[in-house]
Amino acid sequence: MATVHTAIRGKMGSTPYYVTTMKVSDLVQVARPASEQEEWATTGLTERLQRELNETRVRTEIAPYLANSPDRFFGALIVLLDADEEPEFESFSEVAKSLPKAYRSTMSKESFGFLTIESGDRIILDGQHRFAALREVVIGRTVEGDQAKFVSDDEVTIIIVPRISTQHTRKIFNKVNRYAKNTSRGDNILTSEDDGFAILTRRLADDDGPLAGKNHKGESLVNYKTNTIADRSVQLTTLSAVYETVRIIAEHYEMADALNEKKTHVRPAEDVLDQGYEHVQGWWTTVLDGMPMLKHGRDNTKVLPDLRAKDTDYGLLFKPATHIVLFQALSQIMEADEELTLKDAVERAYRVDWKITSPLWRDVLINSAYNILTKKENYNLAADLLTYLVVGDKVPVNDIQQLRVRIAAARGADEKTFTLPAPLSN
Repeated sequence: MATVHTAIRGKMGSTPYYVTTMKVSDLVQVARPASEQEEWATTGLTERLQRELNETRVRTEIAPYLANSPDRFFGALIVLLDADEEPEFESFSEVAKSLPKAYRSTMSKESFGFLTIESGDRIILDGQHRFAALREVVIGRTVEGDQAKFVSDDEVTIIIVPRISTQHTRKIFNKVNRYAKNTSRGDNILTSEDDGFAILTRRLADDDGPLAGKNHKGESLVNYKTNTIADRSVQLTTLSAVYETVRIIAEHYEMADALNEKKTHVRPAEDVLDQGYEHVQGWWTTVLDGMPMLKHGRDNTKVLPDLRAKDTDYGLLFKPATHIVLFQALSQIMEADEELTLKDAVERAYRVDWKITSPLWRDVLINSAYNILTKKENYNLAADLLTYLVVGDKVPVNDIQQLRVRIAAARGADEKTFTLPAPLSN
């Protein structure tokens, strides 16, 4: 069936293209992902033009975002017109013989007009997951949300590329995807207005938050550009690490689902954010107050490289990974001993040996070269060890036995003879 669209005609290199908009209800009827084209799906690796559709991502992340967010927005989808004949384009200057003088110079370029497509498959060349989510909401109707019924009337931008050859199409797909760069985790935390964890993370580092301010070089105390801190850095921690501490605190107070973008898909209510911030601000303030050397580093950034040195008493406390481990352990400590306050838990944890060279952390959180072990299992093991050291008398015997076996395995020691250090005395 022929379709007519108002469009802009363009050309980049040898590739002609047309830019138009379509209602979602129309697009999902006429287009489909390349992975659903039978002849494409059965070709060899050298002929494949797209990766397989990740249906789980479509149904659990993108479609719920569409169905729940009134501020939803997508970038342009690239559609391959797989037809034997070229689409017909008529410029406004051809159709409208008499144009106002002010428009003539622009219209004479013959870039604006009407695009008529007589036949051919519309194949999603770039944006197949976004397209599949639109189709899931409009046709599948398996995703609930107060915005779901409005999605079909949304308009999306379409870039139509006529097929020239399989090789030409493959080149387009390859370059579009090769040079596309996902935003970094730091960028996502800085910009998200729907992720409650990200919003609270920013509040901690903004205005009068406990991690706000700049160092003596004019940099933010919190490094948002990378997920690591160099030994000579004069920044206190990373945005990514602070984000993880926020998540841990939210889980401790059973607020994680209310703040998690993957659960809510929209910005949490302001009262929820305020309640969450009260918790995270309180925890970070208590940790800084209860660990004087950490607070000293925050307030005197010139000495951070010296404080972070491997042979100093509290060097490990100036590693972002340790901040994640510490907050996880604090949550576990207070769950193990419900009578213990956060202040008391922090003060006890501060008494632990925080030297990077301490045998306590060897193969648990630190390797033989005194670098951080970054696997999640190491973070969990370190948090469990810290919990045991602080409230060992409250930890179940079976859990202590399992901890002993896990650390022995990490160190390659004989679990039959390996012993844990004694927990701190109260």
